[in-house]
Amino acid sequence: MNMSTTWMFEVYYKAPSDPLREEKLLQVVVAAGGRLDFREAPENDGSMSVCLTFEFDDFDAARNAGEKIRMLGEHVEGPCQYS
Repeated sequence: MNMSTTWMFEVYYKAPSDPLREEKLLQVVVAAGGRLDFREAPENDGSMSVCLTFEFDDFDAARNAGEKIRMLGEHVEGPCQYS
């Protein structure tokens, strides 16, 4: 079984969901070789934030994409080791 290390970061933004915003973020991630791994929608009785988890095979790619997204004014947590 091949257990390779991947890297991730999360982007949080306040509800409501914004598909155009998410597509813009995904374009940055895909251009850097990453992918959307998980999307957590806001909850009516809990978190009122959207959380997008992006995964990368390369730390430098994750770091660079995270910085580009930060420059767009988004809240990014990470990157950190995912697996």
